[in-house]
Amino acid sequence: MKKLLIGALGLIVLNATHAQKNYSIEIDLTATTNDQVPVTVYPPAVDADTTEYQMAKVVPGTYSISDFGRFVSNFKAVDEQGNELSVEKLSTNRWQIANAKSIYKISYLIDDTWDEFDGYGDNIVFEPGGTNINASSDAYVMNTFGFIGYMEGMKFVPFELSIKHNQENYGATALRKEVISPTEDKYFADDFNFLADGPIMYSIPDTVTRRIANAEIIVSVYSPNNMLSAKDVMDNIYDLMEAQSNYLGGKLPVDRYAYLIYLNDESTLSGSMGALEHSYSSVYSLPEASAERIGQTVRDVAAHEFFHIVTPLNIHSKEIGEFNYIEPEMSKHLWLYEGVTEYSSMHVQVKYNLYGPDKFMSEIQDKLRVADRFPLVSFTEMSERILEPEYERMYTNVYYKGALIGMCLDLYLIKYSDGEKDLQWLMRELAKKYGKEVSFDDDELFGVIEELTYPEVGEFLQTYVAGDAPLPIQEVLGWAGINYTEEKTVTTTASFRSGVGITLNEDREIVVEEVDTENEFAADMGYKPGDVILKINKQEFTLATAQAIIEEYMETIKPGDKVKVEVRREVKEGKFKTKKLKAKATEEETKVKHFLELDKDPSEEQYKTLQSWIIAGK
Repeated sequence: MKKLLIGALGLIVLNATHAQKNYSIEIDLTATTNDQVPVTVYPPAVDADTTEYQMAKVVPGTYSISDFGRFVSNFKAVDEQGNELSVEKLSTNRWQIANAKSIYKISYLIDDTWDEFDGYGDNIVFEPGGTNINASSDAYVMNTFGFIGYMEGMKFVPFELSIKHNQENYGATALRKEVISPTEDKYFADDFNFLADGPIMYSIPDTVTRRIANAEIIVSVYSPNNMLSAKDVMDNIYDLMEAQSNYLGGKLPVDRYAYLIYLNDESTLSGSMGALEHSYSSVYSLPEASAERIGQTVRDVAAHEFFHIVTPLNIHSKEIGEFNYIEPEMSKHLWLYEGVTEYSSMHVQVKYNLYGPDKFMSEIQDKLRVADRFPLVSFTEMSERILEPEYERMYTNVYYKGALIGMCLDLYLIKYSDGEKDLQWLMRELAKKYGKEVSFDDDELFGVIEELTYPEVGEFLQTYVAGDAPLPIQEVLGWAGINYTEEKTVTTTASFRSGVGITLNEDREIVVEEVDTENEFAADMGYKPGDVILKINKQEFTLATAQAIIEEYMETIKPGDKVKVEVRREVKEGKFKTKKLKAKATEEETKVKHFLELDKDPSEEQYKTLQSWIIAGK
């Protein structure tokens, strides 16, 4: 997409006539009532008797149906004299307007997606891909596609967006912005695709900006109880982003990037946490916690989302480049957009010494174990049919098997080029060939990759990505001197979870679901089904802190160490007491699936491949 130069374009200012060539949108956050915000659209001139106003059914990056039209109410279209035009709602996301040549403005109210209301339905929108209208806290998450639509056939027209807000608020975004007054901002986009790709977060300002390589990096945080600051986040991810810029060749493919992070101190509607990528920014919905507790979660998610500046921004198919928001056709290459991105977010950290090979292999093991839960299907077919219920359930496997595909492809390239080429080399070559403005043909991509590389790479893609054969993990890791065992019995320190099954309750608390009474550690600890785990060794144990606490436990607790767990237990119906449980950590034999370990006596070729793979500059 082209960058908008405001002066050069000479955008038309709305005046007495409505025969304009661009969209002029007004959103007034100060007029919010009952979690509804008024939106006014002054559309370009329409040269037809009837037209449609359309809201997005699906948006890029979500791979699921959102139906943002269901959040629209009180939809009206009027002429210059204020006369209402006839409007017929054709479907959830489409309004047909009669006498279209006379349209002066369209107005409606928008409900947010983070809170339920009558008519919301069962299809919950994942928070980072939705909208939050929180007037009581003066905080707003504005994925623009959840507020604004477009006229049928008129997506590729400039948009000018005016937002009125309270004076204390600041709008953080990667969109081009002009501050009109202390209470009004204007944003500019070349077309609807660019606008939809530009989320905005309004809140009391907590924003930090730093320059990394050639890009301005913005971090904006909303933390209702001030538990995490933008400075905390920037300090946490700065070395990671420097490593990522080096990983991408020392120059980033964007000149700006924004992290918009909204922390929740209550359970979310979807019950999930995470982020949604955009080309120049990413939106996060995470549980509120301190930097010490949520730092690794932010770091891991940020590592993934930032790499989307490579794909799909610079490498994408026609299905994405010419995205149909109403009746989308999905690309076959989720393994590339999400799988390679996820792999890169891990690989950069071991390659630039942000963590060691042991953790990297542990993450590979985790990917293998979770991927086992999904059926073996063609990854390209799954991707193309991802909106169908049968395949939508498999979507999360793009972060597991998809990442493993990326790993295998990387090692194929290293092996067959004798260390001269790797996956990042391939991504740079594809970005040179296509870039932001040119889309590849879905059915031609594998052939293009084979032409750039080797027949063995083409055969791998056809067999294991287009085909449904199990990935050749043992063979591929063996090239790098990593021994793979499908299942191995090892002696480990009993986890505080040993012998218990855990789940989440309605309040997203971590609960003991079942207890194996034959497990020595569980019996000594005295767990009971229904116990809500509150603390582990005096540290609060929540969804936000779980990852950090589990990692610390596994790294520090040895057999014989005392383990203390605080739980909330129902002692009578409706009556709860806090109980302190304790036991000594024990040794236990555990069957480990997909066991990995470095060969203690690798061949010269294996050693060379491993060095090329995980050490920068080799």
